[in-house]
Amino acid sequence: MNYGGYSGRDDEIDMMTRSMLQIMLEFAAVVQVPQSDVEQGRATPGIVDAPGAAALSGPPLRVLVTDTPPKDADVAVQYDKKWFWIADTDIQSKYTFGIIMLLFSIADTGIKGAAPVVTIPANQ
Repeated sequence: MNYGGYSGRDDEIDMMTRSMLQIMLEFAAVVQVPQSDVEQGRATPGIVDAPGAAALSGPPLRVLVTDTPPKDADVAVQYDKKWFWIADTDIQSKYTFGIIMLLFSIADTGIKGAAPVVTIPANQ
C-alpha cells in the first residue's frame, strides 16, 4: 500500500485520504452537545437525530450525551460530569466507530521519534 498519488506501479494500492484530524472534525459535528454547554457558549449544537431513529439512516455516527451512565451503551466515556455514548442498538454508529478505530490503528506506525543527540567535544 502506498499513501499518496498514483505511484505508477501495478502491484500497489495508492490511497489519498483526509488526515485523522479532518476525519475527527467531521464526526465531531454530529456529537450531541449538552444544552447547558450551548447556553453557556462553551459549544455549538451538534447535528444529531433523536435516539431510536431507524438504523442506517441519519448521521454515520450518533454520539449521545446524558448526565447519568447509559444502560444500553456499546461505547461510553465520562467527560466533564457528562456521559457521551453510542447506543448498543445503533448498528450504523457501531460500524462507523469500528472504522474510526481501524483508521487510528493504520495511522499508528509504531515508530516513535528519535531522541535528540547531543554531541560533546571530548578533545578539549
